[in-house]
Amino acid sequence: MNYILYLHGFASSSDSTKAKVFKEYLKQQKGFDVIIPDLPNNLIDWSDSIEYSIKKYNPIALIGSSLGGFYSTYFARKLKLIDILLNPAVLPAEGMKKYLGTNINYSTGKEFELTIAEIEHLSLMERALEPNKSLENKSLVILETGDEVLDYKKAVDFYANSHIKIIRGGSHSLDSFDQHLEQILIFIKNALK
Repeated sequence: MNYILYLHGFASSSDSTKAKVFKEYLKQQKGFDVIIPDLPNNLIDWSDSIEYSIKKYNPIALIGSSLGGFYSTYFARKLKLIDILLNPAVLPAEGMKKYLGTNINYSTGKEFELTIAEIEHLSLMERALEPNKSLENKSLVILETGDEVLDYKKAVDFYANSHIKIIRGGSHSLDSFDQHLEQILIFIKNALK
């Protein structure tokens, strides 16, 4: 079985719309399955949870949405895995400072605190990444220009050596996601060759 690890965004869960749509799509595909862990609210624990899932399932690809895209990039480059990015956060430490303090998980309704230690953890991860160093033919970035949370142009610059698909309009939720499912799977299959 070829496992794909899906990483949801900040204050979200495995119950996110894109995660469920992708899981349903893969049910109809032979030889592929998706693992969608519920990442903890603490961002330092995200790294531990992702490392655990990678060791357990040995995925061939990572898919990351928003902040999950940043973590996907970090681990995909570290482990030379295929990387699919959906409106990814690019070097997010500075931007995440606005969430310091109390937050609410959109999916679970659970309240949690974002700490400066978590921002510092993101900064350490950022320093390990270099712009334009995507693995050749192993990174696909799907962006919508209407993203109201993240500036898609930052992703265009950071992932300049990747395969980039830009869709006019849309939102941070990647409204057109269901239109890219076949392309994502074809990209993964081609990258495996």
